[in-house]
Amino acid sequence: MADGMLDPRERQTLGALRYAVNEEAASYLAIMRLFTSGMSGFLSDQSAGEVAERLAAQGLELDRDVVDQRLSYLVEHGNLARSPRESDARSVREYLANRARYQLTQRGELVHRQVEELLAHSDSAREVSSEMLPGILSGIEELTRICGHGLETADPRDLAGRITTLFAQFEILVSSTRQFYSYLTQVLTRFDLGREEFEMFKSALLDYLQRFIDEISRHMPQVADRLRQLEPSVPSLCERANEGERLIGLDGASARRATGLEPGDWESLHMWFVGSSGRRSDADNVRRLATDAMRSLLMNLRRIAAGADRQQSRYGDLVRLADWFDSADDARAHDLWASAFGLYSARHLSFAADPDGDPVAATQSWWRAPVAEVPIGLRIHGERKAGGRTGARADYSAAKQARIAAREREQQRRSEALRELASHVGELRDVRLSDDARTAFLDLHAQALSGNGGAPTADAPARATTRVDGDLLTISLRALPGGSTTITSPAGRLTLGDLSVEISVVMDAERAERRMEG
Repeated sequence: MADGMLDPRERQTLGALRYAVNEEAASYLAIMRLFTSGMSGFLSDQSAGEVAERLAAQGLELDRDVVDQRLSYLVEHGNLARSPRESDARSVREYLANRARYQLTQRGELVHRQVEELLAHSDSAREVSSEMLPGILSGIEELTRICGHGLETADPRDLAGRITTLFAQFEILVSSTRQFYSYLTQVLTRFDLGREEFEMFKSALLDYLQRFIDEISRHMPQVADRLRQLEPSVPSLCERANEGERLIGLDGASARRATGLEPGDWESLHMWFVGSSGRRSDADNVRRLATDAMRSLLMNLRRIAAGADRQQSRYGDLVRLADWFDSADDARAHDLWASAFGLYSARHLSFAADPDGDPVAATQSWWRAPVAEVPIGLRIHGERKAGGRTGARADYSAAKQARIAAREREQQRRSEALRELASHVGELRDVRLSDDARTAFLDLHAQALSGNGGAPTADAPARATTRVDGDLLTISLRALPGGSTTITSPAGRLTLGDLSVEISVVMDAERAERRMEG
């Protein structure tokens, strides 16, 4: 896809979905089920007459010519293909009836499987398959052990089985998590929950979310550590698992294998548990979403409790109003309508007729009055105003100058704060800074931690660099067990435990040259 446009191949591929959404979708689904039910339909071919007979046995009567049209439509969109097998016929009539035979294509099987899965889907809740986490952890540990004890001696089939099992467990975990949160979003974004609905799931939902968060928190650090340890060995691991006899396609290339047997497949696993520089892991986001879900649940509880003994469910209010309408007589229903929606019945006012010289009296009925002439601007655009010159252009120059001046003042304050930080070259211990310099330091501190992708160590410090007056200002954060760095400012005292902070300044080449000459 380029510039938001579909190329012909992509458009043809998506056309395989059309049979499920057109007006004759019921008959198309019944035909596709004949080709996809059981294993017998995959390698067999069927004629239009055979398909019509099988449909009739299921209670769907379709003319043979109609079935032939449906089959041709499915062939045109890539769901079926005409079979190359010659048909055996004992008469001309039998040959004409069976001259065209059809079989399922790979694309047709994939599309219909997705269609059946969508039709079978329900909006009910699904638990997260968190029981997969111990299996994922043990699978990664076993692969790490195999890599450490001689990968060349490992059986390729056994290795491939372990990898595909690991990724199958990971796929179940990810898909169940996605479906669980989709259901949770539908429930928690409702503002019409009544007390009964809320009480039905609040305790179970809170307990389940807490157990899920605990399960993720317990396994995520271990899985992340093992994945970092295994990451350098992934290419050789996949290469060993792919050794042996392979299926070769008609184009001479090796057939696709299960997920996980290519090094690129491991990136999704790594991103889910480890993340990357500047990007949190998906497991961290799952925990954050669980916290947000609990917050939304408590907001619903606060809304319900705020009404004391008055029901706060909009859904319940509308159901109660509908019940009142159902049991009311005609006059009572009109009163309810006026009270609930503020819409009253029409009032007909009488007034004196216009002079006889007017072409149409104001008292004349619309049914008998001539058609009114409506200006074209009102008829097409709905605008009543008459055209004229364009209004005066608004002058925003003063507002722009104010914004520019405010921006310059902000940049000046930051530059002064960075100069103050640059004056404390070396390792910080106990230092006093202004509030602006403290804010600039915290910005660089956050930038260093987010860019490092994890906590700094003594051997791998986290660094952040910025420019001040052309010079490079760098802060380096190193792990220092037992040590601390204290920064005092008018806003308070900041203490960074088990961490040392070092500030260095690399002077601009031109300024350094001028200083040496001076």
